[in-house]
Order: sequence, then C-alpha cells, then structure tokens
Amino acid sequence: MKAISSLIITGALLASTSFPASAEGFYGGLNLGLGMPDLRTPSGVDKDKQAVVGALAGYKFNDYFGIEGQYTGIGKVTDNVSGSVKADALSLTAVGFVPLNDGFNLYGKLGVASTKSKVSGDLPVYSDATHTGATYGLGAEYHFDKNIAMRVGWDRYKAAVDVTGGGSKTFDSNVTSVGFTYSF
Repeated sequence: MKAISSLIITGALLASTSFPASAEGFYGGLNLGLGMPDLRTPSGVDKDKQAVVGALAGYKFNDYFGIEGQYTGIGKVTDNVSGSVKADALSLTAVGFVPLNDGFNLYGKLGVASTKSKVSGDLPVYSDATHTGATYGLGAEYHFDKNIAMRVGWDRYKAAVDVTGGGSKTFDSNVTSVGFTYSF
C-alpha cells in the first residue's frame, strides 16, 4: 500500500508541473448514491443494494489533473435469514479531467482504497474484515459557476469478509452517485 500511495503522490507532483496551472485549488463535496456489493451469503441474498453517502476533498493542480480523498459507504447485503454485511471505504485517487467546454468535464479516477466490512446479525460463516486494494471510477461534472459543480459518477471498490475456518472472501461493489462540489 505504501508503494501505491508513493506512486500516486509522485505522479501527482510530476503531472502538476507538465500542465498550465489555470484551475488550481482545493475543493470539497458530498455525494448521495446507491451501493451495490456483489456478495452472496450462504442462505441467499434478500437485498443487495443500499443508499449510501460520501464526502470528498481534493486539490486540482490544473484543468487536467487533481488528487482526491473520499470516504463513502459502498453498500449493504442482507441475508435471507437474519444477517447482513455493510462496507465503507476510504480512498485516495489521482483524478484526470477532460474539459469538453467551459462548464462540462468528464473525469476518471484511479487509486487505492481501504474498505472495512462489518457483519451483523446471524451470519456465522463471515466476520468483520478490512481490505486494501485498487479503486477506479468514471464520471462527469457540470460547473454552475466557478465555485459550484454537480457530479454524476460511478466507482468500483473491492472489499472482503473473513471466513470462519480461515481465509477471506473478496467481493466487488459498484457505487453510482450524484453530488455537489465547492471549489475554494
């Protein structure tokens, strides 16, 4: 994980010197979305989607490149009997922007995320776990003015649960979200 974080930070510093710094600055935002973890439980899945919220903070080096930290829920799976697994993620990503015009950008994210899964109720085969791995996402943002923007995005995370008897089981989670950012 330290190697991946070092690569992201080094890449951010190198890329910030290659472009004109016309849109630099800090930004923060909130997201509301739908988390869809792909985890199957022994008794079958009753519900595999959950409304999630997230908060993000970033720094845009120029019109084309930034770095972003985000904390978000990535969803909850409810078993047919009485248990559930809920997961959250803390991520650090490099963000590439493609300005299409003065108000509209496309973006892509690539980085590392640490996920924490919490098992509740009666799921004796699974227990709480943490997982660190790659995360990525795509999206679009529309700028109402120089400070306020609306985002629509999709992010992919990998999480895990520990399995009784040893080992762990990893699963993916897709998060689609709508949010607003404010540039300082």
